[in-house]
Amino acid sequence: MPSTLGCYFLDEPLTEEELAFAVRTLIGPWARFRSGASGLVQRRVPGVLPLPDADGSFRASRERRAGQVRANLRHAGIRQDGGRQVVWVMPKDTDWDAIFQYAIREETGYGPYVAQRWYLEDGVLMRRALRLVDTQMLLGGL
Repeated sequence: MPSTLGCYFLDEPLTEEELAFAVRTLIGPWARFRSGASGLVQRRVPGVLPLPDADGSFRASRERRAGQVRANLRHAGIRQDGGRQVVWVMPKDTDWDAIFQYAIREETGYGPYVAQRWYLEDGVLMRRALRLVDTQMLLGGL
């Protein structure tokens, strides 16, 4: 197993404080989620995304769009993380978040640890303190 855990982001990398929290949560013998990694490395995913139709909607399903963005993940190096969980930093756009989570699952075989900092509060998207969610555990695996 590789010694570093890939941490993929689309729009913003983790801040120093968020990165320190993620390391405490995922790395080492006292980690809440035992990743088995010795470090965390952030990798930018190219933000070249399919465009919506003129009316702002997409004809392609989320699953099809996930297939289209898998090349973005490969360009960022996701193939080296095949067969293990990675960290996905949730972007502000929740629709693309769901699409990339699906694509990551297709590429690695596992649901990612999601670094969530965007929360919907009374219909407004707000940035709050980071939390990590083990989506593989939620899917019933591991």
